[in-house]
Amino acid sequence: MVAWTLPLKVAYSTLISCIFVLPAIVGYALRFQVTKISFWVLGLYGTIVLAFIVLQLVFATLNRVLVRRWRRRAPTPVSRHWDDEKLQPGDRRASKLGLAVVGYREETALFAACLESIQQLDYPDRIVLCVVIDGDEDEDKDMAAVFAKVFPNQPIVTLPRLLSDNDCNSSIPSSSSSSSNPPNSSKATNSLNATTNSPKTTTSPSNTTTNSSKTTPNSTEKTLPAFVSVLPSDTQVVCYLQPHRGKRHAMYTAFRVLLAAGCDAIVSTDSDTRFNRRAALELERALFFFPGIGAAAGDVRIWNASDSLLSFMSSLRYWMAFNIERAAQSFNRAVTCVSGPMGIYRARVIENLLDAWVHQTFLGLECTYGDDRHLTNCVLARGHAVVYTHHAFCETETPTSFFRWFRQQTRWSKSFYREMLWNARSLHKHSPWMAAELFYQGMYPFVLMYSIFYILYAKTSWVLLMWLTSLSAMTMVKTIYAIIVARSARFLAFPLYALYYLFGLVPAKLWAIISLWDVGWGTSARSASERKREAVLWLQIKQAMPVVIWTAMLLAGVCFNVIYFVRDPYVGPYAIPTDDPRSIVFYQNPGSAFIEQ
Repeated sequence: MVAWTLPLKVAYSTLISCIFVLPAIVGYALRFQVTKISFWVLGLYGTIVLAFIVLQLVFATLNRVLVRRWRRRAPTPVSRHWDDEKLQPGDRRASKLGLAVVGYREETALFAACLESIQQLDYPDRIVLCVVIDGDEDEDKDMAAVFAKVFPNQPIVTLPRLLSDNDCNSSIPSSSSSSSNPPNSSKATNSLNATTNSPKTTTSPSNTTTNSSKTTPNSTEKTLPAFVSVLPSDTQVVCYLQPHRGKRHAMYTAFRVLLAAGCDAIVSTDSDTRFNRRAALELERALFFFPGIGAAAGDVRIWNASDSLLSFMSSLRYWMAFNIERAAQSFNRAVTCVSGPMGIYRARVIENLLDAWVHQTFLGLECTYGDDRHLTNCVLARGHAVVYTHHAFCETETPTSFFRWFRQQTRWSKSFYREMLWNARSLHKHSPWMAAELFYQGMYPFVLMYSIFYILYAKTSWVLLMWLTSLSAMTMVKTIYAIIVARSARFLAFPLYALYYLFGLVPAKLWAIISLWDVGWGTSARSASERKREAVLWLQIKQAMPVVIWTAMLLAGVCFNVIYFVRDPYVGPYAIPTDDPRSIVFYQNPGSAFIEQ
């Protein structure tokens, strides 16, 4: 066994980076040519990009095949309360499953739909459900009212302070046997109505030592601060309101509570997610595909795809992101982000990393975004595999307005570039594909940006035309794959997403790097008060400035090209010759007769 000392880790990461990145950069800079066809030249960089896309599609396809095979061969999860005599060959007792729902001033209809979808989940046993509302002010109580309507007579607890900031030494024990056993059955619904006599609303005193859970001598004890007086169980759903501090601290509370309740695995979700009926069951099964899996991601879809053209295009992009990109990562057992709307973690894997995760800092500032990506990174850093299954899926909401979408993409890009530094620490523990994909995703937008400005100011419109054709050809490869796999003609519209990529995503990535110091959340909540705050004119202008500046530069380049082409397209004082003008994949062959006409 190799001892991975720091020098070896640095050497490995550097070697992998050079293997996958250096040829692309050198080939692009020195214009290495692989082949010539008419007036097209395929360069070394273009060859690497095309090879990457082909490998990505191959890996994604293989992952779909393997997931189906693993599901068929994996033991069938049954109730953990069954007697041994009832178990059949090929059965296994299902994990005690917890579900953490976190939200902040969510639209009431969306939150209600989320909770109702949870009630309908299929699972061999009842799921231990914990809801954490990130706020304890009057406006935050609207979500608590929704919870009380969906789960009547279930406790609503207001925490006096955050578990993540706990400095109280007194604690209470809890255990995996904290709940009463449900009837022995192969399936149990998760509808919890008037099943307890708990008070509807409770304010946890800071010094109480009362707990609704019971401790057994043989249980593995976990501790919580004394002011957490009520725990969720198989028969009790609990909603907690806590001081507003951000999603990560709300997730921390939910994780700690569910760990104290004795859960073996925890599903994490957002308050606007709608679950497919079998989502929780399929996620739990994914943890048993093979040994060493620490977390699993599912397929996230868009439920409001018909609200606008942008939301429709986002729904297509989501399919590509999960069923191609994450599927390819899963084949290599290293999904780099278990998305917030739906993911599952082994309790024993995350138990000892939560404190470091919740207090992550960057550039001396507390990290307030990228919570799910960093938690995934922490799992990967400990050498655990992270996989993706397309059999578990849910639906979530996506922005319908351009600038709200731009802010969302900026926040996601910030977390991506920040977390690349964390990913580098665990490259030696996983497949080289992890390094290849991280550097491709990180580098591609900026090579694209360089190409855009080079071509726009190259004073020849033919180069611009060939560049657009090249990109369209690359897009069509994934489009055709999506049409075949998803069996849907709607992906014929996916090439239009290139416009959103060019005018929104590229500047979002650039602005993300420029504003890494800004730890603001970015995407607004959907409450009326948040919308009113967002409507301030100067704030709207500030948020629009990166897009306005980027668009102005692009339009200036287009006008520059048009003027030169109209005045003298081929020869003359305005037709300045160029030296092998390049695009992302192809560039002109200067020896072509077409160019010399």
